[in-house]
Amino acid sequence: MKRILFLIIAIVSVSISNAQDAKYKAMFISNFTKNIEWPASERTGDFIICVVNQNEVLGQLKTYTNGKSVGTQPISVVGVKSIDEVSKCHILYLSFADSKSEKIETAKSKLSGTSALIVSDRPGALKNGSCINFLLVDDKLKYELNKDALSERKLQVSAYLENNSYK
Repeated sequence: MKRILFLIIAIVSVSISNAQDAKYKAMFISNFTKNIEWPASERTGDFIICVVNQNEVLGQLKTYTNGKSVGTQPISVVGVKSIDEVSKCHILYLSFADSKSEKIETAKSKLSGTSALIVSDRPGALKNGSCINFLLVDDKLKYELNKDALSERKLQVSAYLENNSYK
C-alpha cells in the first residue's frame, strides 16, 4: 500500500505548502527504507533513523514508521540536537532551514566507514556528500540522488527510486 502511495506521489509530484513540507519529507524518508538495500552487516538490531533538530519531520516520521520494520529490524526514530550526538544510524536527516553549511561535511566525516544514508534539503548538498537531497521544483517536493555517495556507503538503490529522482 505504501509503495503505491509513494508511486503516486512521485508521478504526480504533489504540490506542497510549508505546512505540508514535514509531512511529505517524512513520507519520502519512510519510503526510502523500502527502496534502498543496506549491507548485510547493517541488518541486525533496530533500524535507526536520526533526525537532527527538526521536530516537525521527527513527529511525522514517528507517525509513519510506528510499528513498522525494515526486513526484520523494527524502525526506531531518534531526534538529536546536533550531529555530535549521532552514534549509529541507518538514515540521518539534516535540514538546513536554520543551520550551518558545514553540517554535511561533519556528518560525512562522523559517519565515515558506515552505511548511513545522509538525506538533506539544501541546494548543492549532493556535492558535499549527501546521498539524497530534497528540493522544491515549481512548488513540488522532489529528490535527487548522489550515486557516488550511495555507492561509497555500499547502499543499493532500487531502479524505481533512481528512475523517479529529479535529474
